[in-house]
Order: sequence, then structure tokens, then C-alpha cells
Amino acid sequence: MSKMTVPFMVVLLALSVMAGQGVAFAQYANNEQETTFVAEVPLLNCDGAPCIEARIGEGKAVRLVIDTGDADSVLDTKSAEAAGIRPAGLVAEGMPGSFRARIAALEIGELTLTGVDVTAMDFTDWIAKNQMPRVAGTLAYTAFKDRILQLDFAAHQLRISDVLKGPVDCGNICAKYSLITFGKQGPPIVVAEGFEINGKKVTAQIDTMYTGSLLVYNASIDKLGLREAAKTTETRHFAYTDGGVTMKVAPAKRESFRGVPLGDGKPKVYFPTPGVHEPDGMFDATVGLELFVDAIVTLDLHNGNVFLQKDKRVR
Repeated sequence: MSKMTVPFMVVLLALSVMAGQGVAFAQYANNEQETTFVAEVPLLNCDGAPCIEARIGEGKAVRLVIDTGDADSVLDTKSAEAAGIRPAGLVAEGMPGSFRARIAALEIGELTLTGVDVTAMDFTDWIAKNQMPRVAGTLAYTAFKDRILQLDFAAHQLRISDVLKGPVDCGNICAKYSLITFGKQGPPIVVAEGFEINGKKVTAQIDTMYTGSLLVYNASIDKLGLREAAKTTETRHFAYTDGGVTMKVAPAKRESFRGVPLGDGKPKVYFPTPGVHEPDGMFDATVGLELFVDAIVTLDLHNGNVFLQKDKRVR
């Protein structure tokens, strides 16, 4: 998906990962553990979705989308076959030809992730219908368990820490996240506190495959004082959300995280149409890429913290 303490930000923004070695992440108050970034790679744009280049085993480099909005990583069956990956579990229900598998070694820059679980499926039709970027697969937040995952949209870099073994003190300028199911039967996804619209607090899923800003679900429209805004007749289509859906869009006064404005300076709020899958009132909203313009989104996937720093550097 964050505000950071002043010492955290000063140290963090000054760091870069040198080839072949980790870099000190930061030393925190009340924290004896020094955390390091062990990988820094370019954060690319794959048909509008944030992606990286990675290598599966001894195979050639492929592009994978970073998908914080899902608990399951997925891999195109053609890419799985090319990498010599074979089924390691039951075929996914209702998806003929798909299967569960495990990537033994996934190389991201200087880091090798081992035992990455994926669902392999055929992307052909999805890509042809513009329902999926032209990539080999996606990496869900679960692929980075117990690590710090940082998406620096300002510098176009993705950084990954070593495995954390202790707490990290995030101070006051951050928020907790919880793993909440998307609806009563859905998968557990990252839902964070700290977001706000027009000064009202919002609990929101952080979804890096959603290309809008803040999507407020029907159950929270009145709670957030958005009944008039939700009457808008203006719409926008989103290719990758729910297989391609239309949402209503209206101007907003302010969208922020812990009081710091986010987005491009022209706040917009989105509302569902009947084709949008809703979370049964489990949380208020989903936030996505339009809100993260020139921002640094940091997820501490060991301690359940999210930092979101707006970068004011000119690029």
C-alpha cells in the first residue's frame, strides 16, 4: 500500500542499494534489530500496473506485477511450463487447466525468494480482453511474508528487506493494517487504517492493481458524508478490477493519509456500480495507484504496519 517518523524518513530516503550488498534500512527506538534492504530493482509500468523483472529458476527474466490486493500469486501456464514448473496441488475449482504450484527459486535483483506458492492459469483470454496486463504473472503480498516491501512510485524503485525477526517502531506517522477477508467468503487482504477523505477516517484495502484513487463502497457512503457526491452520473472504466468494471466518479475536497494530502492535487472519489464486487461492509474503501502519485508506499509485512510518504521532489 504511510507516514514515517522523521529519523526513519531521513535515513530511508538517503539510502540506496549497492550492487551485491544489503544496505542498512534504519535503527529504530526500542528496536535492537537492524533491518536491511537486500534488493532494489526498477519499478516498471506494465500496461498501467506496477511490475518488476524477475527470474524463475534458471529461466529468462519475466515481468511480474506487484499485487497487494490479493493473497494469491498467479503465473501464466505458458511461463510455468517454460520454467519447468509442474502441478503441486489440486486444480483450482472452476478453472479448468489451472493448478497450484510452487516456484522453488525466484530471483529479484540480489534476493532469491524460495518456495513461492502460485496458482498457474492461462492468461490468453484475459490479456486479449484487456483484463490482465501483458505479464507472466503477479506477486501477492504473501510472497514477501515477514519482510518490508517498499514501492517507491516517486523514484520508480521497488525495495525488499531481509526477513524481520522482531518489532519495528514506526512512531506516530504510520498506521496498522489487518488481514481482513474481502467479504464474508473472500480471501484475506491488506486493509489499513490512516486514510481519510474530506477529513473523515477511512479503513481501506491497499490494491496496487486498482488504478483509481479511493473507491468508497455503498455501505460506507452515508457514514463518510458522501451521499450527494455518490449521485454523480460521470463514470470511468477500470480494466483490471473485477474483470473490467465501470465506476462512478466525483470530485473530492481532500484525500490524505494521517493528514498528508495524497494524489495529484485534483482529488477524485469513486463509487461502485452493480458490476463492482463489494466487501459486505467489512471495510470502507479500496485505495489504488491514482492516490500514490509520487508517493512511497511501505508495508511492514512482519509487524503489520503501513507507511505512506508523499515525495515532494520534482521528477
